Formats: sequence, C-alpha cells, structure tokens
Amino acid sequence: DTEDEVEIVLSGVSMENQTAPCIYVKNADKVTISTENESTLSVTGSFEADGDTNLDAVIFSKDDLIMDGSGILNVNSSDNAITSKDDLEIKNGTYNIQCTGNAMEAHDEIEISEGTINITGCNDGLHAEDSDDDSIGSVLITGGTFNINATDDAIHGTTTVQIDGGDMTLVGGECIEGTYITINDGSIDISASDDGINAAAKSSKYSTPTFEMNGGDVTINMGAGDTDGVDSNGDIYINGGNLSITGQSTFDYDGNAVYNGGTIIENGTTTNTITNQMMGGSNGGFGKGFGGGMGPENNNHRGF
Repeated sequence: DTEDEVEIVLSGVSMENQTAPCIYVKNADKVTISTENESTLSVTGSFEADGDTNLDAVIFSKDDLIMDGSGILNVNSSDNAITSKDDLEIKNGTYNIQCTGNAMEAHDEIEISEGTINITGCNDGLHAEDSDDDSIGSVLITGGTFNINATDDAIHGTTTVQIDGGDMTLVGGECIEGTYITINDGSIDISASDDGINAAAKSSKYSTPTFEMNGGDVTINMGAGDTDGVDSNGDIYINGGNLSITGQSTFDYDGNAVYNGGTIIENGTTTNTITNQMMGGSNGGFGKGFGGGMGPENNNHRGF
C-alpha cells in the first residue's frame, strides 16, 4: 500500500491460496511484476472480499499493472487470473493461464507489445470493460504470440480492439468483440461457434459499430448454425490485407460495407464484394472516399 512505483520479481516462486489473491495491490502509482525462470501462482477456493472490494483474481491490482520479464508464469484460478482496475500492460514474458473467469482483464486498457500468452478454459481471454463507464475499455495489441481457447470471447473490448501485429490462434464463442475493431497487421487464425469477429454497440462513445481491416492475414472458420464470419451492427471497411472466411454466413452487417482493397476469400472463392448473406443479397461495393485505411470514425478511434 504505497503511492510509489513498485517492482515485484518472481523467480522460481510457487504459491497457492484458498480465498485471497497471491498478489494484491491496494494502492500504488504503478506496479511492475517481472518474471525470471518459472513461477506458479494458484487460487483454488472461493475468493473472499476485502471490505467493499470484490477480490476475484490471482493477481489483483487497483492501479496500473505491468507484466514483464523473460520467465514463465503459470496462473491457475477458480475465477479470474490477472486483473487490473486501471490499465494492464504486457511487455514480455510467457503466461500459461487456466481459469473459470477472465484470463487477463482491465477496466481502462489492455496493451500487449510482446510475450507469449496461452489461455485455456477461461470465460474471456482478454477482457477490457468498466461496467460503470462504457467510454473506456480498450484493447491494443502490437505484437506477441497468442493461443487463446475461451468459452465466450477470446478478445473483448467495450470501446476499441486494435491489432497492429502478433501471431494469434483464437478459439471461442466470439473470438474478437468490440464496438470499433481495427486490424492493421498480424496473423490471426479464428475458430468460432458464434461470430468470428463481432462489431457490436458496446460503447456510446462511437455512433456506429465498425469493423475495419487495413492489413494482416485473417482466417476465420465458423461452426455450423446461426453463425457469422464477420458480424457488424454497423459498417464494414476492407481496405487491405487478406481475409479468408469459411462458413455458412461470411458477412452480416446492418450499415454499409465498403471494399477498397485487399483479398477476400469466401468459402474458397476470391471475391471483391462484401455480400450481406443474412439479408439474402449484397449491399457491399467499392469504396469512395474511405481509401487509405480510414473508416468514417477512424481519425483517432483508440479509446486511450
């Protein structure tokens, strides 16, 4: 409990609690947890609250939390694994997470630049949300290796999800969900039982839910039934990159769909049309005025 910056080094640590976090940050300017060698943190029972604070994660921080280092951290939880009530930043390290709640969550922002993240059996993999303020809750990924197998969302951001790089294998109900989703680069392999990518009205900060793709390689394989490869409650802009979708319904959108460039493959067939298959026709076409990777609200749509 301090207002200073704090660094915690985990090297060969094995810790198991029944009802409390293994690491609990009550008050600090910023906390960095660095890993060396291999450590394991576990909570096996039901979490108990600290007064009005609902403690529900193996690593629980009320303030900014940075994860870094060259080591391996195994986290096993009966609820959430790593939680920050402010910002969560992953700079490096290897994380093997098993939980029943969310693997990595933050109220304001999750930012990941490097590292290897393996998530199994959790509700959401990456989850950024503040239930009291829908103007925050964003995810920014610029690099790293991700293997996420979630029961609900692999990646969830209330406002924006922006992917600028990384190598991802995502399995979940909905693999990427947010209000404004932007893919600029990276290799993303999606297997979903609901929607592969879902731009939904989660935040009042953006008037139109939007999926925008400017680069990268995205492969989406959909389960049978009422599922969509890319589902937008608003607009879709394909400006570049390679997008391959296999499934009964490849695109479903309520607004406009604009193709400016890149490669679209629907069930093995290359096309330059974004077909609204759930509507039984095509509202998509070639773009005018949205070239260069800019959607209508994308001048600075990151929510952080």
